[in-house]
Amino acid sequence: MMQLSGTDSLFLSTEMPTWHQHVGGLIVVDPADSDRFSFEAVRARMLESLEVVPKFRYRLKDVPMHLGRPVWVEDDDFSLDRHLRRIAAAPPGGRREVADLLGMLCSQQLDRSRPLWEMWYVDGVVGGQVAIMSKYHHCIMDGAASAGLADQLLDIEPDPAPRARATVDPGSGPAAPSDLGLLARSVVPLATSPLRMVDYGLRAAQRGLVMLRERNDHPFPRGAPGPCFNGAVGPRRASAFASVALDDVRAVKDALGVKLNDVVLALVAGSVRAHLWRHGDVPDGELVAGVPLSTRAGGNGDGGGGEAANQVAIMNVLLATRVDDPVARVEAIHASAASAKALTQEIRSHRIPSVGEVVPPLLLHLGTRVAWSADVGRRMPVLQNVLVSNVAGPPFPLYLCGAKVSGIYASSVLVGNQGLNITLMSYMDRVDFGITADPDLVDDPWEFADGIATSLAELMHAAGLGAPTPVDDAFSRVR
Repeated sequence: MMQLSGTDSLFLSTEMPTWHQHVGGLIVVDPADSDRFSFEAVRARMLESLEVVPKFRYRLKDVPMHLGRPVWVEDDDFSLDRHLRRIAAAPPGGRREVADLLGMLCSQQLDRSRPLWEMWYVDGVVGGQVAIMSKYHHCIMDGAASAGLADQLLDIEPDPAPRARATVDPGSGPAAPSDLGLLARSVVPLATSPLRMVDYGLRAAQRGLVMLRERNDHPFPRGAPGPCFNGAVGPRRASAFASVALDDVRAVKDALGVKLNDVVLALVAGSVRAHLWRHGDVPDGELVAGVPLSTRAGGNGDGGGGEAANQVAIMNVLLATRVDDPVARVEAIHASAASAKALTQEIRSHRIPSVGEVVPPLLLHLGTRVAWSADVGRRMPVLQNVLVSNVAGPPFPLYLCGAKVSGIYASSVLVGNQGLNITLMSYMDRVDFGITADPDLVDDPWEFADGIATSLAELMHAAGLGAPTPVDDAFSRVR
């Protein structure tokens, strides 16, 4: 049996009607130079990919009464047509129309009785392009694993030679065990759970002592309450996109002697800062970004789930939104990020299992539902104001069935009181930003998207680097 890892089980247990736990986004492809791109060709490629990545044919089977972590089983009634659909964007098919469609699709949770993913082939995108929108549950894989999965779907040249694929036959996946069998397997983990919870508490206390010991050299920043996007998250989602030149980001990095991710965080900080000042929504303290840090090191490392299992930690970085000078803001972010990374490494040197490995899913389910019913999103302290995730993409063009990929924009999770998520991916000569927001908390996510380019221009001017490079992104023909 393939049992969910503790972290993946946690993602599943903490999903509520307003706390969606699916991620995804879209790629935009231009079939102008391809004579073989079509919906049928994409469908055939998906069927090939499913032979290589069989987990997308698996569904979850719960242990009765949630007494143990769920297991993956083969979906005997699997049909690709339940997961891959064809739709069209509203005219003229520009960035706003495509983003509205993505936001609408991401507002609905996945059907847990089926494999936890969906994909849409979207006609009518500006310039004769097509968008491929995808959505999959976070318990399937993390961002690094999803980037690897794209290798099966995409090519690095328009007309590649046939691949040698180590396929897995449909129907050869794990069979569904009986409820009695699942209950029997859960007896020992349940019996030992109290001991593991005590051990977890001791390990957590040890990490707490590390944070106390390091509080002077590496303080742990907490988010500032007050911004509009830090409120109880609802079920709806809105999306927006932005793109900047990768060479400009690198030029700032080199000029200021900082990391690439420091510059990316500074662009987000400048955009968020402008939004706060524009709306008179300035908090008393500094805003904090939660920055996912991959812990993937060649093994699954989390008690099961395979190479695609989530392997990530999150560090807190000050965004220095109260610093006026853009260069000083980057330097402050660089110092905070270096401190946060050192603290994270020191904390993680004291190993601790995922809470999903320790606490029975029944307790996680009950605890999450009590928290959600009590509307803790309005009451819980703000640990991070915004989540900013950076995924490294290829510096060369990708192709889908001969059509060149012209843009990649991510969509990610909003949980608790975090109504804003910014996930970016480098691709060729650009950095593509995907903004996910709760429209009940954020009136116009495009203010954040447009603020990214403005923030870059301010930073380059302050660093004496001139004006930003004009960007030809996937939606340049319609603004």
